Amino acid sequence: MPKVTQENINELMQELITIISETNGISLNDTLELLMHSPTLKAKRTSHKLILEFQRLLADFHQDEIDVYTLLNHSVAKAFFEFFRHFPLPYHEEHIHLTGSMSAEFLYPRLKVLLEGPNRKIYEEKIIQAYGVKSIPIKSVEDVDNLIRLKEGEQFKEYLRILYLPKLVLYSKEAHVEAAYHMASELYNKYNVGSIRLKFTLSRATTDKSEQIPGLESVNEEDVVMGLYEGFKRFQNEHPFYQFILSPCFRKEAEFFDNENFKTKEEHFLYQCEKIIELVKKFPELNDHLVEVDTVGDEKELYRKAHFMQMKAGFRKLQYEGFKIRSHHGETWKSLKKGIQSVDNAMNIWRVDTLEHGLSLGINPNYYYHRMFQRVMEENEKSNGLNPKNIEYHEIMDMEWRDLIVRDKLIQGVPLTEIEQLSFLKTKFHAAREVESYQHDVLNRLINKEVSLVALPSSNMKLTGAFPDYKDHPFSWWEKKGVTLGVGTDNYITLNTDFIQEMLILLFSDPDNLKITKLLMVTTKESRRAYISSLLWQMRKKFCVNE
Repeated sequence: MPKVTQENINELMQELITIISETNGISLNDTLELLMHSPTLKAKRTSHKLILEFQRLLADFHQDEIDVYTLLNHSVAKAFFEFFRHFPLPYHEEHIHLTGSMSAEFLYPRLKVLLEGPNRKIYEEKIIQAYGVKSIPIKSVEDVDNLIRLKEGEQFKEYLRILYLPKLVLYSKEAHVEAAYHMASELYNKYNVGSIRLKFTLSRATTDKSEQIPGLESVNEEDVVMGLYEGFKRFQNEHPFYQFILSPCFRKEAEFFDNENFKTKEEHFLYQCEKIIELVKKFPELNDHLVEVDTVGDEKELYRKAHFMQMKAGFRKLQYEGFKIRSHHGETWKSLKKGIQSVDNAMNIWRVDTLEHGLSLGINPNYYYHRMFQRVMEENEKSNGLNPKNIEYHEIMDMEWRDLIVRDKLIQGVPLTEIEQLSFLKTKFHAAREVESYQHDVLNRLINKEVSLVALPSSNMKLTGAFPDYKDHPFSWWEKKGVTLGVGTDNYITLNTDFIQEMLILLFSDPDNLKITKLLMVTTKESRRAYISSLLWQMRKKFCVNE
């Protein structure tokens, strides 16, 4: 292929706009196929070859011969990126966290002030605790960027750990003002995001010393909320269409509370809920922006009903005041059944309005358990036992066994006989059937209760390891089931993604069934199909010649 220029990408974008507007945003594969038969494209040899090459790569992706990043780096993907970036309606970023969405360019000068100040040694010690001895000194934007991005193979625990650095700069109200304005500007100008649902921490008090942050003693709940409000409001004054929701997040884990001032987590959580209510009453301008709360954290050990009772009273207090409840659940799990159970309890006990992630309701149990069966058998044939730290161990322990001898042999690494292998296979089969039934029951209740669900493809793929590839993400299945969906990036800088890239991943992952128009409807929250069609034709008039 000849060297591809920006002119080639612009030409491809024009071709995409033309065919998408003429066909009302059908599936990706159908769009590409029609493009290949387009007389105007055939006359443009480079663009025609690029489309053909991309078709082949897309097929290779679905045969597991290449990864999604090969697709994303292709010129046709870049043309699609420009198509989505220029769509006339801005996108709704339904799930984005403050700490993982501040760029290194924003963080570095603020960190530099701290590292050159009187508490330099304290900050350096904390940074070393989180990132290791090689993390110091920090001398450039590149150094910061390297620390705040998730590396290949790192998952949820590392992800929570590397979010520490951005937290250091949020030491005042003004810091929150600057962070909010920075986020709004970056997301709109680069990715056409015109509505944001920001997840942030109201209080970072914790008994976990590794999570404690110096300098936060002087920052209270009002500073955090009003700082963020003023930053987003400043951007909204410049761009009146801009919308924002402030969604305070609370860590679910039992140890995350202020044990110096409160006896229990329940007491501290109730206090925080009361502070939120007081803030809205004190600052009426928050009425349209501070309308919900969320929960975050490692949920692997938090699935029983008792785990949900500590925060129930606080949520009820907020619900009586009109607040909605969102929750990160079904994101990670000790076993898939427990991951579904955590969602079930969040719906029944907390009465959540929106489920964030919800991956345990999208994993195919039959595939999941059989792949687990294959991995366990591979280890058993090598006389390798199961590590109690690994998910295979917990899945095996969570199954209902008729023959405990088979289970114990798997754990200990004693090779199974053929009869015992069949026994394991049957146990796995029935476990998958039971979990599948439970999963569908919970999902159907979620749909019937009109609980919405926010999909986060990169976050789910990189942090859970629960499905083998992006194309196995359940977004399209949820859409067909009638789930009310949103799309988010989580911590987009930490996860090396952005909102439009998440859209492309979803589109490339289901090129036969996911309609381009449907993806636009989900991400813009515009339900009028005819209006979407009209906007596509507006793009055609604006960007395509001879229109």
